[in-house]
Amino acid sequence: MKSDEIVLSQEQFNNLKEIYVERIVDNMSMKDLVYYVTEDMQKWVDGLTYNEAMIEFKEYWDEYFVDTIQEVLEISS
Repeated sequence: MKSDEIVLSQEQFNNLKEIYVERIVDNMSMKDLVYYVTEDMQKWVDGLTYNEAMIEFKEYWDEYFVDTIQEVLEISS
């Protein structure tokens, strides 16, 4: 059966994509997974505006947000 002869419904195609992703991830090493997630998250954070990023950071660090800002200021001095 040739790939151009296969016609899947939208639900079947969605299931095929899900299985593909699951298998790719299952076969990744921990190092590859960490690299991929880090790259993906960096792209996501880079796409945020200043205000959006600061909201995300504040929600993530919660009571440690000010301490983290202080740490950044000390590193950048």
